[in-house]
Amino acid sequence: MARAQRERGTGPTGALAVIESVLADRGLSTELVSGGPAEFPVHRCTVRDPQGRRVTASLGKGAGVQSRVSALFEAWQHLQHEEGQAALARDRRRVRTMSVTAVVSQPELRGEEMIQRLARDYPDADLACLCAEPLGPGRSSLWYPAFSRSPSCRSHPIPGDDLRYEPYLRYAYDNGTAAGVTESDALLHGLLEVVERDALSHALLEWYLDGGSRLSALDPELLPPDLRRLHGEAAVHLGALPIIIDITSDLGIPAYCALPSRAGPHPGVIGSGASLDAEYAVERALTEVIQSSFNLSLGVDLTLGRRLESLRRWPLLERCARLDPAPLIGRLEFDARLPEAGPEGVDEQISVILETLERAGFAAYSFRWNPEHDRCPVLTVIVPGMETFSMVHSAVPVLPTGRAVRRLAAPR
Repeated sequence: MARAQRERGTGPTGALAVIESVLADRGLSTELVSGGPAEFPVHRCTVRDPQGRRVTASLGKGAGVQSRVSALFEAWQHLQHEEGQAALARDRRRVRTMSVTAVVSQPELRGEEMIQRLARDYPDADLACLCAEPLGPGRSSLWYPAFSRSPSCRSHPIPGDDLRYEPYLRYAYDNGTAAGVTESDALLHGLLEVVERDALSHALLEWYLDGGSRLSALDPELLPPDLRRLHGEAAVHLGALPIIIDITSDLGIPAYCALPSRAGPHPGVIGSGASLDAEYAVERALTEVIQSSFNLSLGVDLTLGRRLESLRRWPLLERCARLDPAPLIGRLEFDARLPEAGPEGVDEQISVILETLERAGFAAYSFRWNPEHDRCPVLTVIVPGMETFSMVHSAVPVLPTGRAVRRLAAPR
């Protein structure tokens, strides 16, 4: 499969050479644990510094060498994101502490429901904010609360940020954070992740809150041959046929979700993907559901069981985290076909996505975590108002953060 080239401007072999060189230049070594189907392997990567100390870990998925590329780029992303968060306290140019009142007075944050709730609950709080740069013309920089894109904010406090709003730190999420061979590669990956998680957020609420609507699913027999083969490999690995549900939102950017057709030993197994190439979105969803199952089988997340138990007081959140497919099976309609692919060039894809967001009333911004001179940029794409409720599938007790909040208020 060559579809991964749509996400990075170079092929998998070229990308692998670049990221291996970048890691070697830092004196970092990698250890890989592999699993999953031979043709579509999953790699868990541990990165060590020159003294042999573990500095980060990651997962990779994809066809053949692409899985290794994915694992190494994610490891670099985690490392640079962490180092970037640690450096925020010294970054007086791109970080500013503001009153929460001043933060929410920015017109661009009107649709950020989580931040608006924070302002009502903690009206005297001071927040450190990132200077996010606009990705489209005619817009000014946005001062965006750092904690919500800095999961390590407790470990790297920023002077002036009083953290009085600590209960909201559960919303700290790396959504839209991506690494790439070039900045365009990272931007495309970050934009698609924002779209994917917004779509998945709406889907979870549709599945487990609305509860009655029909769900459009893909008939595996209508998939292209390589995706049919991947679907079969996923079935063997999961011990159940995966169902592929079309979760494309009102934006119209293809997005799909894959999950086992029956509950297995590990709750919360799921994969999702978004791309202007619908076939690639399906590929990402299927390879990610394999990755999700593999990761849970390793037993790395030692607190998952306890977190799931804690959600029992919120039945909707527990359903979204456990992802029981049983309530969905009878609602599936296997009549969906894949739309034609959009442009192939990275810059062209970015332009289409940004135009799509603008037409829907959303503006996109970015913040870079590693220095401009570093190879393989790591950045976070921020689209205020887009939804990140999908973090609930990690058994985190959250409410909708953006535009999906209207689903909770809608009469049923």
